[in-house]
Amino acid sequence: MAVTVRVAIVGCGAWAAEAHLPALRALPEVEVVACVDQDAEGSRRFAAAHGIPHSFGSAEDLLAAGLADAMTVAAPDDVHPSLVLAALAAGVPVFCEKPIANTAGVAEELVAAQERAGVAATVGYSFRYSPAMQQLRADLAGGLIGEPWLAELYEYNSQFHPRFGKAMNWKGDPDRAGAGALFEYGSHALDLAQWLIGPITRVSAQLSRVLPGSRLDDIATVQLDFAGPCSGVLISGWVLAGGVPGVRVRVHGSAGAAEAELGESLPGGERYQRLGLDGGPAEQVPLGEEAGGRSGYARRHLRDFLGQPGSQSPGTMPTLAQAASVQHVLDTAAKATERWLPVPGAGTQ
Repeated sequence: MAVTVRVAIVGCGAWAAEAHLPALRALPEVEVVACVDQDAEGSRRFAAAHGIPHSFGSAEDLLAAGLADAMTVAAPDDVHPSLVLAALAAGVPVFCEKPIANTAGVAEELVAAQERAGVAATVGYSFRYSPAMQQLRADLAGGLIGEPWLAELYEYNSQFHPRFGKAMNWKGDPDRAGAGALFEYGSHALDLAQWLIGPITRVSAQLSRVLPGSRLDDIATVQLDFAGPCSGVLISGWVLAGGVPGVRVRVHGSAGAAEAELGESLPGGERYQRLGLDGGPAEQVPLGEEAGGRSGYARRHLRDFLGQPGSQSPGTMPTLAQAASVQHVLDTAAKATERWLPVPGAGTQ
């Protein structure tokens, strides 16, 4: 007889409602038994709106109640470390959204805590579970693209563009986030880069603030060097034309190029194409599975994490150690600005 896995969601915002909750409820033998938010009244409202039997105002109260076999975290970045530590100490497996922490030092402390506790944990770099990204990884491993020479990485959308009137939230607060668009969106692309190609060893960056009153970056551009011959460029932003999730990865290699693109406006939510060296028409590669909306990637990720049938290939589920590696790249990019040289005659014409 199958055993029901009881899961609690920590953080009762939009991402919990749009991604975590539908992803969990799409899995067999999984029951969402509780929700948690530091706003206890908000937690009660979320529970009532979504038919969740229990609500709490703190993760400590949830864990003390012993209701959850696993926990997902969709709370702001600054509380990720304390929530992960609380779950590990209670012996409760935890799925935490990215980034795992606001500094690499704290991320490494979480890795060490997990090793001591021996409790399962993963980080929400769920775009690894995109069928298009899986195909790109298979093509790279199979040598169809040849040796990777250049990676173009993009993740952006227009959610905070003034035209849409959405007020900046905790994501733009330096007391709660280590960086702006770089951490919130660039982190996904950097995880994909290292998962697809290998370690990033050197970076330079420009973090731009274009919105009035911005305290963190609205647009980030980062140059990357990998351990091998591959170099790369990352662009991330939350004021740029594009829809959710706005992810595009193109890898140029010695034998050709390939591109995976994720966006809810695309048929099926994503596409994958191979490009020849001669610039001829791209080969559109059919994908065996649709993206499934913003909860589809989380559903596949949670399926692996909770040990549900239909798991992905080994090596897909992100580890805390891999998330800490991404955090080292993020920290370095947030500090790394190459020396600027003036262009002779610029601005005088």
